[in-house]
Amino acid sequence: MAANNAQLESSSTQEGPVPNLISTLRSDNKDQLVSLLTLDPLSNSLSFTYQGEDDDVNLPVAHKTRLVFATENLRSLLTYHTLADETVKSQANMKKAQGQRRGRSTLSSEEESLGIVRNNPYGIVGTRILFPNPRDDQDRHASDVSNDTIGLMGTGSGTEAVYNPTSSRSMFSNDDARDETDGANVVVYFIYPKISHIQAVSKAIRASSHGEAFSRITKHRIVFLPRITSLSKRILMDEKITKRKDVAVHALDINVIPIENDVLTCLEMDATMADCYVHSTPSEPITHVAQSLRKVQDVCGTIPRIQSYGKAGEMVLDRMMALRLEEYDPYDIDAQEQDEQETNPEIKAAIILDRMIDCVTPLVTPLTYEGLLDDLINIDAGIIKIETNILSPPEEASEPSGAVNSSNSADVERPKYMHLPLNDLDKLYVEVRDQHVEKFGSFLQQQALALKASHTNFSDKNKDLSEIHQFVKQIPIFTKNLKSLTNHINLAELVKRNSEQTEFRQRWETERSMIESETCYDTIEDLIASQYPPFRLLRLLCLQSLTNGGIKTSRYDLLKREVVQTYGYEYLFLLQNLEKMGMLKKRETFFDTTSSFATIRKQLALIQADVDPSDPDDISYVSSGYAPISVRIVQTAVKGWSGKEDVLRELPGRGVDIIQRSPPEDFLTAVRQKSGSTLDVWATQSVEKEITRIEDKPVLLVYYVGGVSYAEIASFRFLSRRMNFPYQVVICTTKIINGSSFIRSLK
Repeated sequence: MAANNAQLESSSTQEGPVPNLISTLRSDNKDQLVSLLTLDPLSNSLSFTYQGEDDDVNLPVAHKTRLVFATENLRSLLTYHTLADETVKSQANMKKAQGQRRGRSTLSSEEESLGIVRNNPYGIVGTRILFPNPRDDQDRHASDVSNDTIGLMGTGSGTEAVYNPTSSRSMFSNDDARDETDGANVVVYFIYPKISHIQAVSKAIRASSHGEAFSRITKHRIVFLPRITSLSKRILMDEKITKRKDVAVHALDINVIPIENDVLTCLEMDATMADCYVHSTPSEPITHVAQSLRKVQDVCGTIPRIQSYGKAGEMVLDRMMALRLEEYDPYDIDAQEQDEQETNPEIKAAIILDRMIDCVTPLVTPLTYEGLLDDLINIDAGIIKIETNILSPPEEASEPSGAVNSSNSADVERPKYMHLPLNDLDKLYVEVRDQHVEKFGSFLQQQALALKASHTNFSDKNKDLSEIHQFVKQIPIFTKNLKSLTNHINLAELVKRNSEQTEFRQRWETERSMIESETCYDTIEDLIASQYPPFRLLRLLCLQSLTNGGIKTSRYDLLKREVVQTYGYEYLFLLQNLEKMGMLKKRETFFDTTSSFATIRKQLALIQADVDPSDPDDISYVSSGYAPISVRIVQTAVKGWSGKEDVLRELPGRGVDIIQRSPPEDFLTAVRQKSGSTLDVWATQSVEKEITRIEDKPVLLVYYVGGVSYAEIASFRFLSRRMNFPYQVVICTTKIINGSSFIRSLK
C-alpha cells in the first residue's frame, strides 16, 4: 500500500491542477501589457489591441520606451511573469540571447535575466526602480548570517530611496547614467494607487522637464495597477500633472498573476495587513482581492462552494458576491442560460483565509529548501537576486564571498548580482524545493551521481553511431541539467552552512519553546543586549506574545524600552503598529491563564515531535514538528468542524460557509442558507469517476488575504500529493511573505 501511495504521489502532473486558468491569465495579462507598450506616443487612450501570437509581431515599434516600476517586485511580475515568453525564460535561451548581443546595448544583464531581450518588438531600452528594496545593514548582522552571506542582499541606508532621473550623483541611490544615453522618448511608470508612489512619479516628471538630456521625451505614461482610485486622481490634480499635455494616465486590469503552476499572486501587495488592521482602510485591498477572485471565476466558472475564516476573509467574500450581483443582468437571457448550464467548473471549492487567524506560522523559521532560501536570501516573486560569486565561486579567493574589509570598502569592487528564476521551468528545483533541510543535500548528491553515471555510460567505446547520435541530441538537456544542479548545489551549501550554525539552532529551539507555551524573556533580553538583528528580534518578541496570550506587564514595558533604546526611536512606531495588530500585547492578569493558542495547539495537534523529515507523513515536517495553523484549519474544514468547535471560537472573526447559486444572491441571503455536506463529501460528489490518480482529484483554491509563507505552500503541496486528502490545492495570495517581510510591511 505504501509503495502504491508513493507511486501515486510521484504521478502528479507538471502542468499544475488548473492549466487552463494559468495559460488564460498569462495570455490576457500579456495582451494588456503589450497593447500599452505598443501604443503610439501621441495617443492618450488604449486604442490599440494586441492580437495574435508573439511570432506575429515582426516589426518593432518606432518609439523607444523606458520602464520605471514602483518596486523591484513589480518589475519581476510584469517583465518575467507577464511579458517574457516561456521559451525566453529558460536560462539556456537567456544565455543564448545574451551571447548574440552585438554592439552597444542599453539593457543590463539583470534586465536580460528577467526576460527582456535586445531588439525586442516593444522598444524597451531599459528599466528603472522607483523605490529600490531597502537594504537594511542591521538586518544583515553577523550573528544572523555567516561571513559568506553578508553580501547577499547588498548594503545601504535602509531608507526608502527614490528614483531620480536628473542626476547621477544626487542623494537618491538608484540613479542610472543610461537615462542620458538610452534614447528613450516614452517613459512608462507602473505604480500602485499609493500616495507615496504618485508623489514620487510627479517629482520625477517635473524633474525631467529640465536639462537637454530629457528634451526628447515626448510622453510620460502613468499606469496604475490594478485600477486608479478617486484619491489618486485628486493627488494628480494637486500635483498639477493632469494638466500637462505630455502626460497620459492609464490603468491596467492586471490583478492576478501566476508565478507557479499552483501559486498565483494578487500583485504582491505588501500593505494588505497594515491597511486592514493598522490604518483601518481595508476598502482598497479587499476590493482588489475580490476583483481577482472574480477574474479567476470568469475563467474557471463560478466556484460553487466557498468558505471564509477571519474578518478580512469575510469582507472579501461579501465584496466578491456584491460584484457578481452588480454584473448580473436579469435581461441577458444568453448569460443566464450559460450560467445555469455551467455544471463543471474547473475549481470545485475555495477557502479564503485571513492572515490574522494565523500570525504564528510566518514568524517560525521554515526548514524546507525553498523556505530557507527565502528566509536567508529573500525570494522575490519567484526570483532571487544573488551575487554571481556564490553561484560561480572563484577557484582561489583570499576572502569569503561577500566579505568586505571595512577599512578599504571604498577600494573594493562592488559585487555583481544576477537574477536566478526559481519556478516550475527548473525541473530539479520542483523536486527539491519542498524537501527538508536534512534531506535535500543527499538528494542533490544522488542527482550528481546520476549525471556522472550518464556521462560515464557514454564513455563506453562499444557505442555504435546511432547511440552516439542519440547522446549528442541530449547534450543541450544535459548541459541545462548540469547548470541547474551546479546552482542548487552552491545554494544548498550556503543554506546548510547557515542552518548548521549554533545561532540558527538556538533560534529554532527558542521558537519551539515558545510554541510549547514556555516563557523566554531572559533569552529575548540577552538578544537585545547583543544587538540581535532587529526584525529577527521582533519576530521572537511577537511569537512570545502570540503563543502565551501576551507578555507580563512588567516584562513588556522593560522589553519595549530596551528595544527602543537599542535600535532607535523609529522602532517605537513599529511597536505601536504591532500592538494595533494584536501581535504584541500585555497580559494584565496576575495569574497564568490558558491562551487561545494553547487551545488551538491541542485541538489541531500542531506539535508532532516524532515526524520523520526524510520520509514525512504529516505537514509538520516543514519545521521539524510544527504544523502551520492555517493549513490545519483547511484540513479540519475539509473534514468538518464537529468536535472542534472550540477552535472556531478562539479564531479572530468567524467562519462562513456559502453556496453560490444562479441567479446570484447577496451575501446575507447566502449565509442564511444551509451549505449542506462537508468539503470532503462535496469533493466526492463533484467528480463522476473513481479517483485513482492525483490528477483525478478536484481542485480547491486557498486564498490568503495578507500573505502566505513558503512553509504553508510546501504543506499544501504535500497534501495535494496525498491520496487521503480529497483535493489538489491551488494557492492564491496577496503576497508571499516570511517573518521579517511580514513585520516590515507593518511599518
